[in-house]
Amino acid sequence: MNDSMTKMAQDVQDRIRDVAYLMWEAAGHQQEMAMQYWLAAEKEVLAAMGAAAVKLAPKLESAAAPAQKEAAPRTSKKAK
Repeated sequence: MNDSMTKMAQDVQDRIRDVAYLMWEAAGHQQEMAMQYWLAAEKEVLAAMGAAAVKLAPKLESAAAPAQKEAAPRTSKKAK
């Protein structure tokens, strides 16, 4: 993985860890529930990231559209 991918993966793990910790605190510091909190936090964080990606997708597609049009091969019209 390159540095930016490694940093992004670490940021996601840090966010999951933070959310899991908040869940653990809110539940009264229940012991032996680390995996359940981690999985619940992971699900929540990934869902939030997916929702954000869906919101940004139209903006990203419209920004990429001009570049895609330029890259498309041009076909010549045949004379009848």
